[in-house]
Amino acid sequence: MVWFGAPLVVADPLPAVKARTSVQVWRDRAGRVLHYARTYNHEWRFDVPLLDVSPEVVRLMLNTEDARFYSHGGVDYRAAARALFQNLFAGRILSGASTISMQVAGMDYAPRRRSFARKFLQAAKARKMEYLHTKDEILEAYLNNIPYGGKLYGIEAAALYYFGLHAKEITVVEASVLCGIPQRPNRYRPDRDPEAVRRRQRRVLDALVHAGKMTTAEADRIFTSERLRYRDFREKAPFEKLGEAKELLFVKGILPTYDSELTAKIKRVLARRLVSVPDVKDAAAVLLDVATGETRAYVGTLDFDRKPDGQYDAARGVRSAGSTLKPFIYLEAIAGGLIGPESVLLDAPVRWGGYAPGNYDGSYRGEVSASDALSHSLNTPVIRLLAQLGERRVTAAFERRGLVCEDQIRTNGLALALGSAGYRLVDLTRAYRTLAASTNAPEQAVLGMLRTRALPGTEHAIAWKTGTSNNNCDAWCFACTPEWVLGVWFGNKSGARSPHLVGAELAAPAVAEIFELLYEGRSPPTWPSATALPRLNSPAATPARAAACRPATTTILSPGPGDYRVKFGQTNVVFTLAAEPADVCWFVDGQVVGSGGHAPTVSFVPGRHTVTAVPTSPAYPSRTVHLSVSPAE
Repeated sequence: MVWFGAPLVVADPLPAVKARTSVQVWRDRAGRVLHYARTYNHEWRFDVPLLDVSPEVVRLMLNTEDARFYSHGGVDYRAAARALFQNLFAGRILSGASTISMQVAGMDYAPRRRSFARKFLQAAKARKMEYLHTKDEILEAYLNNIPYGGKLYGIEAAALYYFGLHAKEITVVEASVLCGIPQRPNRYRPDRDPEAVRRRQRRVLDALVHAGKMTTAEADRIFTSERLRYRDFREKAPFEKLGEAKELLFVKGILPTYDSELTAKIKRVLARRLVSVPDVKDAAAVLLDVATGETRAYVGTLDFDRKPDGQYDAARGVRSAGSTLKPFIYLEAIAGGLIGPESVLLDAPVRWGGYAPGNYDGSYRGEVSASDALSHSLNTPVIRLLAQLGERRVTAAFERRGLVCEDQIRTNGLALALGSAGYRLVDLTRAYRTLAASTNAPEQAVLGMLRTRALPGTEHAIAWKTGTSNNNCDAWCFACTPEWVLGVWFGNKSGARSPHLVGAELAAPAVAEIFELLYEGRSPPTWPSATALPRLNSPAATPARAAACRPATTTILSPGPGDYRVKFGQTNVVFTLAAEPADVCWFVDGQVVGSGGHAPTVSFVPGRHTVTAVPTSPAYPSRTVHLSVSPAE
């Protein structure tokens, strides 16, 4: 009664065995294996279905471990009787007569010293398992969990470690080795004692001959003539090497879209560019699909193992953005009706208090089109645009595109236009993707402006923008087609300067080479046509257009319109400019004279004058007053 009732009171062991953690396999979008993460207790266990195990492994394993597996109900009574006789005759346990089912049943609890009570429990659980599961399920669990020495568990891990092959690729000669190891896993490891392995292999083959499942001649041929395809044990196993690919931690969250082969090509391009630049140590790149926003390629560093900062992900590091933000300021100006691509902007020295930015080459071009000012990355025109738009408005526009930097206004002010604030490569690339993915006229206009100059090194129609941080610490380039958006950064993670860190000289050629790879043998899709945009000749012409499309009210409190006369003994009339709302950018005769909530004081010489207040909030229109000043009598 105890024997027949035991399976009713014991737990089914198979769920616990099958729940054992397998190696975590990381694959890219093409299914390529990139990384193996070992189990929580550092074991190598690869679960494979029974159909993916070589039939030779199954045949030899059954003959070695449990010849009547498919005929008994969990306990082989014939083998048990034989073992009982042997043990009683010897006075100690020599043979356990454990079936495969009993071995699986013993896997769900910690190994203990062999005893009759333990064997009885194994037998009861094995019988319970046989009632509830198929033979193939039990055999599959066994093959995936048997020990193969050290931290190796399961036939797939053993095949990969000892032969560099998958379990389904194992031949009969290799199966004769693998099926002999589980009896004494650490004793019969091929990488430790080849002679002991050969002796054990001979016994496995002899057992097949004894069972009538193989002829002696065939066993001799297999043992003496068949070549064992051992891998080179002086090197790490393939999965051990992939298990060290820690750099892939950078891309863990984007693996379903990540293309490892494309990333490797981009990484090689970046590395080649630095061969002749010894004082620049690193680079990063992000490639996005315009249509979906998916990350297809991602380079966080060129050398993960370099000390001390190799493991720092440069694509997510905060770096000075240089001129890469300028397109978004122009976009806000175009969307707000302040300028169009052909608007005439002034490139001339400018000063606000102690801030007097100049152009990179130290020269000025006078009146230029907005398109030329952006494509040539001129500084003073964009500073004037930022002053006209207002820092808060531009910051809000940045934030709408995912470009967030704490305390931008307080810390950077107008210098924000020249990338004084820090941003991440991943965020900047996504922001450029919002341009390429939009069919709206302002975004398409900006992309057209960025295509005014051809990207050197490629004939494809690519919208591109470079950036160089202050003191040459970072070199950037962002480029778009209707299909791809690519962001590239070169620099030193330590922040070390280099005269080679110039966006147009280092980053742009790398971007051109990458796009040549992306469009090898084909051309990019054509750009959509942008809707016609207004052609405004100067910022002073803005108020009429802005007032036509904004319903809120702006009032200039001082000066009022009309005629004024200079007082006797003076040469001009002085007004303190004031408006409601107060947070405006002031223009006098087309020139910026102040911004923000301040109230600048301006002197008006004899003649006709135009005063314009442009609120920083898009909810309010601009307002203009006209006045004339006559000389003293």
